[in-house]
This record gives sequence, C-alpha cells and structure tokens, in this order.
Amino acid sequence: MSKASEEPQASKFEIRPGVAAVIYDAAGRVLLHRRRVGDGWAPISGHIEPGESLITALHREVSEETGLAVRIERLVSLNSEPAFQIVVYPDGRRVHFVTALFACRVTAGDLQGSDEGSAWDWFSPDALPRDLLPYARIWLADAAKDGSDPIVR
Repeated sequence: MSKASEEPQASKFEIRPGVAAVIYDAAGRVLLHRRRVGDGWAPISGHIEPGESLITALHREVSEETGLAVRIERLVSLNSEPAFQIVVYPDGRRVHFVTALFACRVTAGDLQGSDEGSAWDWFSPDALPRDLLPYARIWLADAAKDGSDPIVR
C-alpha cells in the first residue's frame, strides 16, 4: 500500500475558490452571523460551485444564507493568505480558500438565517462583537477603507 493511501482522512487538504459579502443595510450596519465552524462572528461567505461565476456564487450564497438580495458596490479584496484563509472542519478536512470579498447593500428580502450560523444580527461598524473570527477582523477592516483599488493578500 502506498504511503498516500495510508494517510488518514484528517490529512486531506483542498484549495477552493470562495466568495464573501460584507453586507450593509440602509442604516450602515453590517450583517454578521455566528458561524458554527469556528464559533465566532463573520460576514457571509461560501464556495463557488462548478460552472458558477464569482457574481453568481456571491448572490447564491447571500440568498441561501440570509434570504436577502444585494447590490454589489465594489470588490474589496482577494484573499489567499494561509494564516487566515485555511479552515479546519470538525471532520478533519482542511480547506484553503481563495476568497473574493465584496461590499454589498441590501436591495430586497427579509433576513432569514440558515443552518450555517447559530445567530444572525446587524452591527454598527463601530460596535462589532468581540468574538469575531480572525479572518472576519481583516475582511471588515478592509471593507471599512475608502479605497477604490482592491487589496490583494
């Protein structure tokens, strides 16, 4: 038996394209959810499915996770930094996401959280929860900047 076939499932490592949305409401508040993976607050995010564009995936993820429709205002950043883009799931899978982060505004819908989060809430950008996930701190700080050029990490 080869060494590769002897490795446990926990060592499986994937690289996946992802999308994320820092969603603002009319009052300028940010929508966050408490993620089940990592047990901290973060913006809505997910992976791109085969055959999807970034934009299609973003709208699908936002709709699936929140029930909201959004207008994309700008591309905030492209993130691949392993220090905060590797997610370890309870089953041992490790996924390195390369994520496009967009700033968005709600255009329609009523917030209906999905099973990907245990809580959902709107926060003032100057009163964010303390228990943000590490990548969420970076994403939210990037989205708060007034730059028109996307950040690449």
